[in-house]
Amino acid sequence: MDKRTILAVFLMLAVFWISNEFIWKPKAEARIAAEKAQMQTENVSENTQTTNEIQKVEDSAKLPEQLTNSDIEINNNIELTTKRDKDNITYKFTNLGGLLTDVILSEYFTKDKETEDLTPVNLIPEDGTIFNIVLNQRNGEKLDLSKIVFETELSPNNNKLTFTYSTEDGFIRKIYQPSDLAYTLDMNIEMKGFTAVDGYKIQMDDGIPDTENYLKMKSRDYQVDFQLNNEYNKFTLANLKTLKEINEKQKLQEKFILKGKLDWAAIRSKYFIQAIIPERRIEMDAIEAFKNIDTPAANLEVNVDKDEFHHSYQLYIGPLISENLQQFSNGIENCVETGPGFLKWLSKIFLWLFLFIYSLIPSWGLSVIIFAILLKTVLYPLTHKSFESTSKMQKINPLMKEIQAKYKNDPKKMNDELRALYKEHGVSPMGGCLPMLLQMPILFAIYPIFRYSINLRQSNFLWLPDLSEPDPFYILPIAMALFMFIQQKLMAPSYDNVEEMTEQQKASMQSQRMMMYMMPLMMLFFFKSLSSGLVLYWTVFSIIGTIQQVSIKRKFQ
Repeated sequence: MDKRTILAVFLMLAVFWISNEFIWKPKAEARIAAEKAQMQTENVSENTQTTNEIQKVEDSAKLPEQLTNSDIEINNNIELTTKRDKDNITYKFTNLGGLLTDVILSEYFTKDKETEDLTPVNLIPEDGTIFNIVLNQRNGEKLDLSKIVFETELSPNNNKLTFTYSTEDGFIRKIYQPSDLAYTLDMNIEMKGFTAVDGYKIQMDDGIPDTENYLKMKSRDYQVDFQLNNEYNKFTLANLKTLKEINEKQKLQEKFILKGKLDWAAIRSKYFIQAIIPERRIEMDAIEAFKNIDTPAANLEVNVDKDEFHHSYQLYIGPLISENLQQFSNGIENCVETGPGFLKWLSKIFLWLFLFIYSLIPSWGLSVIIFAILLKTVLYPLTHKSFESTSKMQKINPLMKEIQAKYKNDPKKMNDELRALYKEHGVSPMGGCLPMLLQMPILFAIYPIFRYSINLRQSNFLWLPDLSEPDPFYILPIAMALFMFIQQKLMAPSYDNVEEMTEQQKASMQSQRMMMYMMPLMMLFFFKSLSSGLVLYWTVFSIIGTIQQVSIKRKFQ
């Protein structure tokens, strides 16, 4: 592999890393620095007041007498179930607050790290709840409904659950009903007679549980997503951890607070999501994003301008599948990772092709291999031109060295002679680089398919227990690095006349030899922590590339 090709590979890796770390991040992260000063100023002035309000919520057992009803027995085992082709879910509730305590997906499983026993995925943390309501009163008091024991009514066909709290002047009612949409639960909140209430907070403050054993990328995979003023935004767990560190030093509130028209909000892990979508007439106008222990969390603010209202929400609690989220037609499908925005169309094409292959050959491992072979076939003209250009450059390498030695004291004459040599033999110094650089968009488009596709989750293949997690035995990363070394060895120029080389040429030879060994080691280090499905794809790609290089090398010998 010549210096220019090595430079191209380095450039590809550098651009890939920079894009993955910075360019692909949504606009909210780009605005964090600009918003932080304003946010921190607001937090300084509001810190004391907010602390007092939080304390009032924590002490909400001391509610006014109108919100106490100790004569109703607490029931923590109320169930709603859905059994359909597209989803099979058990929702569990408690009448203490009328809250969801469990959302159990029978199609997906969590594997115990030690025993490897499988249990259905539960998308609410242990001992946690979701979508609690805290009423905001005009006098600043907070009324936490999670302290209220509601009356319970379950419909005869077990598809509608109603929680009611009644007073002499009115009532509070929460109604849950499975939707016709996949993994979706309808939630209705009705209130009448509470004239002091001017809004309420919806809490998602217990976050989302871990469902995977491999959590090295958790800080990037877990996040709060939302659409504010028709613009998609997100705060990763890494952002929220950074905020926590800053505010611990400056004694500020540990929250990002953004205000505006909120279309939806969600908390997501690598493969699953909790989302709430309000009906359009609801004035949801603020979101608080923060870190709770080691999970992203959020609270949502809703305005109320009258003492009687009926608000409807759709709760999507399930897998991160683009087709499921597109059913809402409001941009929430952006939560699914598909790489940089300008390549989403290409990622969708590749994903369609990948799923089509699986529909014909129901093995995710074989589908990855066939996908790699097909894509390598499509890219053959590019890679062939790159390898061919490198081989031609090697063939004229002795002539280049003669010119460099002859005109080493006349750089201008040397460059003129080299250009004439390139023209005579029909080669270009950049011929090996440009075709490789043109493949970068394809690499960017493929990466999120294998990195975030829930289809590969817990899919085993050969010795690989889970294609969504790294190879536990490092067989694939080592094989990939080995074939990369073979490719470089095949394309390395020969050094038969070392004694006749200048010092500069000898130094160049040593650097190329060093890179021949260093590059595979660097790639091994880079790929060993990536999903084995992605590494399988790249290894197959490398094997085919090696075969192609052998063929081209024989052609020019």
